[in-house]
Amino acid sequence: MKVKGFTLIELIVTLLIGSILLAWGVPNYRDFKLRRMVTDNVNNISYAMNLARAEAVRYGTNVIVERNGSNWQDGWTITAIGVGGNANTLIAQEDLMDDGMILELQNAPQDRVVFNRLGGLVRNNVAQFEMRHNNMPNFRRNIFVTMSGSVRVVDI
Repeated sequence: MKVKGFTLIELIVTLLIGSILLAWGVPNYRDFKLRRMVTDNVNNISYAMNLARAEAVRYGTNVIVERNGSNWQDGWTITAIGVGGNANTLIAQEDLMDDGMILELQNAPQDRVVFNRLGGLVRNNVAQFEMRHNNMPNFRRNIFVTMSGSVRVVDI
């Protein structure tokens, strides 16, 4: 008669190997998840800037991208100013970002970005955003909007 099953030693070795793999994998997965969140949110703000630029050219008027609340993490609104002599037109609105995300506009006056009818920025300085997560402060991404209105993402 053959006995089927595991010995206690085999079970302990298996649990030990499993716990070592978990101890190594969980922190890496957490970092991967945070990097993915930063990347997704960077893509959202880049898309919003490109959309605002395209709509400024399309409507032939200034388009403003400004924060919804007290900071950019609360989301942003894209508005075309006085299209065809009418009232302002709401183009898009982004809601609250993921928990822990920090988005700061570094050097734009009045804390907003304004595109002109040619797709360039209205004021004489580039807009620079910095994106990071609270739990991973060393992983940052910068989003630059140049004077011509083009958007560029840079890893730091």
